[in-house]
Amino acid sequence: MGSTLILTDRTIITAQQPQPPLPAALGTSYHRLADLAQTQIWVAPECGMPQLLYWGDPLPADCDLAVLEQALCPALPHGALDVSEPVSWLPEPGCGFTDAPGLALRRGARHLYTRFRLEAAQQTAQGWTFRMRDPDAALALLLHIELPPGRGVLSAHCRLSNEGEDALSVDALASLALPVPSRLRERLSFTGRWAAEFQAVREPVGRAGWMQESRVGRTSHHAYPGIVLMERGTHATQGEAWSLQLAWSGNHRLLVQALRTGGLQVQAAGLLLPGEVTLQPGASCTSPTVHLCRSPAGLRLLSLRWQRFVRARVLPPTSGPRRVQFNSWEAAYFDHDCQRMQALARRVAVLGVERFVLDDGWFTDRRDDRRGLGNWEPCPERYPQGLAPLAACCEALGMQFGLWVEPEGVSPDSALHRDHPDWILGVPGLQQPLGRNQYVLNLGLQAARTHLFQALSALLRSAPIHFLKWDMNRDMTHAAGPDGQAAVRQHVLGLYRLLDDLRQAFPSLEIETCASGGARADLGILQRTSRIWVSDCNDPLERQRMHRALLTFLPAEAMGVHVGAARSHTTGRHADIALRTLTALLGHPGIEADPLTFSEDEARHLRQAIAFHKAERAWLAQADVTAVDHDAPAVLATSAIAADGQRALVTVVAADRTADAVPAPLRVPGLVAQAHYKVRLHPLWPADPRQGKRAAGPFLADEGITLAGRTLHLAGVALPILQPGSGVVLVLDRLP
Repeated sequence: MGSTLILTDRTIITAQQPQPPLPAALGTSYHRLADLAQTQIWVAPECGMPQLLYWGDPLPADCDLAVLEQALCPALPHGALDVSEPVSWLPEPGCGFTDAPGLALRRGARHLYTRFRLEAAQQTAQGWTFRMRDPDAALALLLHIELPPGRGVLSAHCRLSNEGEDALSVDALASLALPVPSRLRERLSFTGRWAAEFQAVREPVGRAGWMQESRVGRTSHHAYPGIVLMERGTHATQGEAWSLQLAWSGNHRLLVQALRTGGLQVQAAGLLLPGEVTLQPGASCTSPTVHLCRSPAGLRLLSLRWQRFVRARVLPPTSGPRRVQFNSWEAAYFDHDCQRMQALARRVAVLGVERFVLDDGWFTDRRDDRRGLGNWEPCPERYPQGLAPLAACCEALGMQFGLWVEPEGVSPDSALHRDHPDWILGVPGLQQPLGRNQYVLNLGLQAARTHLFQALSALLRSAPIHFLKWDMNRDMTHAAGPDGQAAVRQHVLGLYRLLDDLRQAFPSLEIETCASGGARADLGILQRTSRIWVSDCNDPLERQRMHRALLTFLPAEAMGVHVGAARSHTTGRHADIALRTLTALLGHPGIEADPLTFSEDEARHLRQAIAFHKAERAWLAQADVTAVDHDAPAVLATSAIAADGQRALVTVVAADRTADAVPAPLRVPGLVAQAHYKVRLHPLWPADPRQGKRAAGPFLADEGITLAGRTLHLAGVALPILQPGSGVVLVLDRLP
């Protein structure tokens, strides 16, 4: 393992020393990745670009891959080229590919028609590295794919190197392209806007194909960089589904294309602006990593594989359990000082809060969102002794202290902008529109990163600050550096370096990713942050839909979800305290409202709900949390099942009126089939007895009932009659 593998005609010979490139006349080679759940076969025909031959359930170890390739080889139709046009890792027009290519390269005005040849393949501990070269174009390409054990998710990226004597313009470089079986003709993707992120869109794949892009410099509200392609009719426990996510926090593109000769391709790429990547002789660039996942048995298994992978391979560890938080934004907005914040801290500590996060408005000149951004020192009028007294107050109350920052933002009216206008992303000499009254600091510049690292380090040392809510409220326009060249990619890479440096300097620091809510939530930023602020909308009904979509790709414990005010600040909708706490139960909960306005009943319920979450969170942090299908679209159910199958919670919410007076039974997949479970309603979230002559089944009104896991999956359990905007929590305990 780890030695170089030199390819001859259908034979792999292990060589300990690097070998010279082999003639292109050598034959086809095959490369297998497999675990207990799947097999993936890559073929390099005649030492060309590798292409996916098979991805599915495990193949026999003795399967003749040459015969398999022949069996799957497509015919050549009239009206097409005299050679096939397979979807390779990076489809090349130079090899005759006439649909959307995987790369676009230029030397000066000359477009390069590449024909990469496989020189060597190196088998690594978890996958393969393919070394490609095009001597005519003076290019080298490294393709890497791996399948870490036990997670069911593959990861791939590529690195392009300029071996020529002049500069190379990289106009496009996909991370990976895959041929997709024609049976996967339905697409699940996620769009949205501010305060309405993670809106699921399920549509058929048409003949015109589909493309989703973000060109705003961050992951975006409208274009989550993940997709599911599936068989028609796929649901939670049935149907084949392929999925991918791009681990990148900047501009990106997802493409699903119906090929002109038949079949489909899917591509994932970091989107490059014109002139953004120019490789000088000897230089290289690396694509973002794309992660791939497949399920042969519906969307629930797909979600579980994604969630387990993100927990094990992406999210940084937290120090102890995820603490219940209070955030000051909707309690005070910009109207605060040390005394008011201490009063809020005393109130929320009684409710069971474990971390107090001071939001925007704490630093110099920050009375509103028109000024001060970039002045990362405490306001001398509001906090004359700095933040240490407030942090000490929180610690005395048994809470950690956290802080909101937006290091990438700069107000025109700020000392930072006056001192360093050349650090702003923008085209020199060209006026650009503001966003939230601010510019974007160019983190591609070492000087800007050094300034921020020093300012934030001084801040973190000035008081016991354990948590940063890292916000980014500005879509990018005119995103160029001082030389006028596009600079989004370098900004994102600079952001990653800054976050990495801070985490190395302050190992116990936890960071939340926020960008006007959920506009920067992806597997690239989540390697450096432990929590997502899903949305600035705390309306529990809106959040229910967002969470169900997000659970397709990410684990519940990373979702920041707060109990807001009774009247939502973003939608104006009223919700009772029971629905607000139920919605926060399975995620990383907190409070984002003025606690001094809670009634006695609200405070008591909130205190009990927080205590219940704390009692359950140890197993919830590793639970299988997925959306549960129900016959009525208005019934939104989510199950959390412990990894050992001993306990489960199911939240059920009526988002609207149902067509039927009595809701259909809820079927709960994922329990231990032969085990028996005691099923009951949790008393903190009871059914309203006024909703029917008998609002709930008799077993839910008393001590519960015992059913087998298989029965709960196949037959289900009757639900209470729920009015819109109400919900219940089912508790399932496995019996000895």
